[in-house]
Amino acid sequence: MDERADPDPARELDRVRGELRRLGYLSDRFDRFLLQDALRPRGAGRSLAGLALRVGLLAGVGVALVLVLALAAANDLLTTSPFDLAALFAHVALPVAAASCLAFVVLAGLLAALLRLYPARRIEGLSLGVALAAGAAVAALAAARLHEAAGGPGGWAAAVGAALAAALLVAGVVRVVHGGLLGLAIRLTDTPPRTRARPGRWPLVALAAALALVLVLLPALLAVGPGPPPAPPALPTAPGDRVLLVGVDGVLPGELDYLLERGDLPALRALLGDGGRLLAYRRPPGPPAAFWTTVATGRPAPEHGVSAVDSFRPLGVSAPLARSGPFRALWRAEAAVGLAEYRPLLAARRTAFTVWELAARGGSTAVVVDWWSTFPADPVPGLVVSHGAYQLLGEGVDGAVAPAAAEEELADLRRRVAAAPPPAPAGALPPALAARVADTALRPDRFYRQAALRGVETAAQPPRIAALYLPGIDVAAEGWDGTELAFADLVRRELARTDRAVRRAAAAQGPGTIAVVVDPGRRGRGDAAGRVLLWRRQGCRTGTAGGLAPAQVAAGLLAALGLPASEELPPPPAACPWPAPPARLASYGSREPARRDAGDAREYLESLRSLGYL
Repeated sequence: MDERADPDPARELDRVRGELRRLGYLSDRFDRFLLQDALRPRGAGRSLAGLALRVGLLAGVGVALVLVLALAAANDLLTTSPFDLAALFAHVALPVAAASCLAFVVLAGLLAALLRLYPARRIEGLSLGVALAAGAAVAALAAARLHEAAGGPGGWAAAVGAALAAALLVAGVVRVVHGGLLGLAIRLTDTPPRTRARPGRWPLVALAAALALVLVLLPALLAVGPGPPPAPPALPTAPGDRVLLVGVDGVLPGELDYLLERGDLPALRALLGDGGRLLAYRRPPGPPAAFWTTVATGRPAPEHGVSAVDSFRPLGVSAPLARSGPFRALWRAEAAVGLAEYRPLLAARRTAFTVWELAARGGSTAVVVDWWSTFPADPVPGLVVSHGAYQLLGEGVDGAVAPAAAEEELADLRRRVAAAPPPAPAGALPPALAARVADTALRPDRFYRQAALRGVETAAQPPRIAALYLPGIDVAAEGWDGTELAFADLVRRELARTDRAVRRAAAAQGPGTIAVVVDPGRRGRGDAAGRVLLWRRQGCRTGTAGGLAPAQVAAGLLAALGLPASEELPPPPAACPWPAPPARLASYGSREPARRDAGDAREYLESLRSLGYL
């Protein structure tokens, strides 16, 4: 308490007002808005509540604006649906303002403790120090998100916009919190500040904010253009190869290299000895659904529409949000009361054609098993077993298999696999872990391998393309609490089974091109490299560079199938020779499936949870 304090509260408040006017604190409306509670004869609790509401309102609006811009940049709304920003702000502003109120109460407690410890210190310095600490925390959180923004749809342009927004956010937070804490300090001590210690002028901050919004939004609005051209009704084709595509998730590059060197994978090693190439790639950031859809379509996540295992569409927002960050809990709460739509990853979310869909336009048959974004299964000539079909068939969900006539046969296969002993011995693992791994990883992969082989080996004519995705090793790794030796043995056994499946499928199908993509999945947090074993009957070049981009796999397979090349896809891998395409197109068009949002989304998501993806 200041020793000059007057025992008469009215005269003391008049003296404090006079000092604030002399220092210029009451010369602008912003300061008067924050400091008015310090100049009223009311209890400290009421003053704190009033300040928390005011700071929450100001900081909440500013923080919500920046977060809405970040959400829009992460989900590419600035170019695809910029008018969604207003509705998105309406959803975000209230919870962010409430969180700002609570954060200010915590900071107020910190300031009160400091005032007790250092009663002789200048209150403006203490309040500014606490506000700068809050700004530093906000800056640290913002900096941690810049790299993620650079890997999103907007690339480094989004990162630059996020950096500008973060700088403005920090400046605004410090300004507002300092004003609120100074008002609280005045009320607790009945002491006016000695100097005008505050960071910057508010009009300059507002001008900088307006300029930043123009810089961020104007190019995005100008970039809005017509959508992709419609899909051509037919594709010119040339004689091509049969193609086999196998994806294995959750295997580190060193594990594959070691097992190949040991000779534990004889079929794959024979392909390498017969002119195949083992190529490396850098895994782009994103969940498995986005990566494997890129492998199947040749398009990056912003273009094929699959960037997460699920998404949310708040009320009034036209585009679903696949990247939600800390707002995922908010969208779930809103979905529970009908303010947001929960959108699982169904086939209708994918807007780009896969390799097998393009091949099927000419009537070629395909066998596709467990690939991402294939539920509900869209019928193509041949067989489609949707992603997660092992769990979906077990729950009796429609749409897990196309054509529907094959569903009973696959359901019977699933029952036999579920009743059989687990593929790996359970003795090396605790019983609970062994049961979980068998039910969520090993048995599903066994079912998918057998379903793919049945589709290839029993077809009247060998399919033009066969595609199989096996996530079991990646699923088993999540929550693994067994020994490293036991997991290494599981990887070896599962890869050996896949190796035998590749040998059988190649013998039955007679493919001219084989691509085996081995990705580290969620295990590759420190090493985001993967491997592609590429084999062509014509042989591959030995002197070329040993790297490629994942999207080039689809481009190479389309060339091998004798389909036209699209300007939207990268060139095929340079490590192998490819036939000249029969035509070059600007685009394959945008996919508009006939069955939109079919199937039971809730049961589908429960199946994904059992796989460990949610």
